[in-house]
Amino acid sequence: MMSKFSFKNSLSCAWVEFVKWIVDARMIIVLCLCVFIYSFAVEPIKENAELMGEPMNALEPFIATLNSGMILLIIPLGFLTLISDFPKIDGSTIFYIFRIGKKSWLCGQILRLFLMTAAYLLAIFAASFISVITVGFTGEKWSLVATNFAAEFPEQSGNFGVQLLPENLYNQMTLSTAFVESTLFVIAYLFSLGMILLAFSIAKRKTAGIVVCGLVIALGAALCSINTRLMWVLPMAHSIIWLHFTEFLREPIFPIFYSAIYFAAMIVAALIFCIASLKRFDYDIISLEVQS
Repeated sequence: MMSKFSFKNSLSCAWVEFVKWIVDARMIIVLCLCVFIYSFAVEPIKENAELMGEPMNALEPFIATLNSGMILLIIPLGFLTLISDFPKIDGSTIFYIFRIGKKSWLCGQILRLFLMTAAYLLAIFAASFISVITVGFTGEKWSLVATNFAAEFPEQSGNFGVQLLPENLYNQMTLSTAFVESTLFVIAYLFSLGMILLAFSIAKRKTAGIVVCGLVIALGAALCSINTRLMWVLPMAHSIIWLHFTEFLREPIFPIFYSAIYFAAMIVAALIFCIASLKRFDYDIISLEVQS
């Protein structure tokens, strides 16, 4: 069954399960997350814009969200909660895997994971972008709110809105580069967590997989908060773009390209583990576990 493969079956499998996931009652978590992001990322920047009397770039709250250590602790935890049953392996799943083949099923799960990751981040983008589009502007340039607020209001230089968009970000790259790289690396971070969970689930160690993912998130956030070189061992630091740079020097602390290699290696390693585990996948054993 491992040799049987049909991309059409994989795509059908991914889409059907993705739709079921979208309409799941747990999606209330996304709504709660969007409210949290508005309160902790959008409002502080809006307040700075109102105080300064200048518009913000409508993309800045989203970029700030993906570069905040505190918020980037909540985002993957919320995602892990939403995909905690991924992939669902029960009696009907066993029959489905047997019918379409292991390769098609595995490809379908990976496609489904990508769709879930993209949809999750799209919801976060929509929440941050739509809420400021009427009071902000769109374009390639950072706003004066991001670049000049601390200079014009030195007594407010330590407020949360300023910290959300540090000098390491707007001094080192254009807004469009920050937007694209932040989005891609957070997608890679969430996708990597999903691949870890998939690998453990196929090996019939789902609970261990959830624990490992939780530890990766928590330890990554802790190491980033104390800004130690050990933070580069875990994926969270690689997903925060401004951590790669100093405030002014063009030479990066950790090259962006190395972070891309890190995520690629992590995903490939998880994929190899998935394939190896799936080859040893025993329908009869799973069926007995489901029946018991």
